[in-house]
Amino acid sequence: MGLDVIIGLVTIFAAIVGIGVALFRLTGKLGDEIKSARDELRGDIKGLRDELRDELRDEIKGVRGEMATGRDDLRGEIRGVRAELGGRIDAVAAELAKTRIAVARLEGSVLGVPLPDTGTDPA
Repeated sequence: MGLDVIIGLVTIFAAIVGIGVALFRLTGKLGDEIKSARDELRGDIKGLRDELRDELRDEIKGVRGEMATGRDDLRGEIRGVRAELGGRIDAVAAELAKTRIAVARLEGSVLGVPLPDTGTDPA
């Protein structure tokens, strides 16, 4: 029985060592797979980040271009409105001058007041 016990203990010890070696190899392979998966994910994340950065950069360029076009269009509209208002102001000033002359003539004919010198008249 003594030899059977020793053989049994050696067999159990060998099995434990074998299982330990197998687990060590398995954890090594698992660690390598984890490292490989981590590296792959890092590469994917970097690629996505670069892709998103490029798309965002293109979108920003597009928005800036639209803003520049809109700004130029708005400036053109402002120039047009200024020109139109300038023309209207000139027309109003001309009508005002005609009205002053007409009033002065009316005053002259009704009240006998001489016509003012329109070139020096501050009114």
